[in-house]
Amino acid sequence: MKNRLFASVMALAAVAVVLSLVPALAAGQGPRTQADCPTGDIELFHRCAIEKAKSFTPPRRPDGRPDLHGFWVRATGPGSPSHSLEEGSEPLAFIIQGRDPGTAKVNVIVESADRMIPYQPWAAAKRREHLVNLFAPTKREHVDPDDRCFLNGAPRQVYGGGFQVLQVPGNVLFLFENSHAYRIIPMDGRPHVADNIKLWVGDSRGRWEGNTLVVEVTNQNDQTWLDSHGSFHSDALRVVERFTLIDADTIHYEASIEDPKVFTRPWKIAMPLNRSGEDGVELWEEACHEGERSVEHMLEGGRLLREKGVTGIHTHDVK
Repeated sequence: MKNRLFASVMALAAVAVVLSLVPALAAGQGPRTQADCPTGDIELFHRCAIEKAKSFTPPRRPDGRPDLHGFWVRATGPGSPSHSLEEGSEPLAFIIQGRDPGTAKVNVIVESADRMIPYQPWAAAKRREHLVNLFAPTKREHVDPDDRCFLNGAPRQVYGGGFQVLQVPGNVLFLFENSHAYRIIPMDGRPHVADNIKLWVGDSRGRWEGNTLVVEVTNQNDQTWLDSHGSFHSDALRVVERFTLIDADTIHYEASIEDPKVFTRPWKIAMPLNRSGEDGVELWEEACHEGERSVEHMLEGGRLLREKGVTGIHTHDVK
C-alpha cells in the first residue's frame, strides 16, 4: 500500500539532502536567465533552440571554435531531471518547501513516442523493482548511487550540478562540482579505449560539427543511474552529447541515448544550460562522502517500515 505519512517524511529527508547539495556554483547570484526560448515545456524549448542556433553567431576562441569557456548549470525552472527524467522533481518536497507541486513536473525526453524511457519489458520490471526498494530501502544498493556518493556518468553529470568548461589545445575539459569529477575530452580523433575497460564516467571523445561541440561517451560501467528514479542502464550504454550556444549565456544541451541490452530503441533528452551570472565565480568543493549520514537514515527508516509490514512504491502521485 502507499503510506503517505512515510512518503512525506522521506520527502522531508530528501529536501534536507538536496539543500545540503545545492549547487554552490556562483559566489553570489545564480545563473543568468536565457532569453526568448521558453523552458516550461522542454519540447517547445528544444524546437526553439534549434531555430535560434541557426541565426546566432557565437563568440570565438583564438582557434576559431565557439567559446564555451565558463561555468554552467542546468537552467532554473520547473522540476529537476536529475530526480526524474520523466517526471521532474518530487512534488511532496515542493509542498514541504511551501511551493506549488504543480511546478515540479517536467519531462526532458524529446525523442520517444510517448516521452517515456523505452525500456524493454524485463528492464521496465527491474526499474519498478528499484522504485519499490526506494520506498523502503534495506540495502545500500536500494539507494540511488548518487546519494551513495558514487560518480555520475553521462549524461547525468551535466544536469546533476554545476560544471566548468575549459578549452585547451587538443582537448576540452569538464570540471564537475559533484565529487571532484572531471572529464578530459580529446578532440584529435583518437579511438575509444578497449571495450573491456569500463569506467564510472566512461570514455569521452569530442569533435566539432559547425558550432556544436559533439561528445561521444562509451565504456561506462553499469553502476550509475540516469536519475533518482532507478533509471538504470547496462555497460553497453552509448551517449552522444551536443552542446550548442544559442545566445551568449545559454547552451542547448542534447543527449542521444542508446543501450541495446536495456532499451527498445534510441531516445533523446534536451534542456537549457545557463552561464553563471557573476564574475569571479568558482566551483566550491562538494566531496559528498565527508560527514554523509543520509543513507544510514534511509536504511533505518526502510527497515522499520518493512518490520511493520508497510510496502509501497516511490511515486509522484500526491492525491
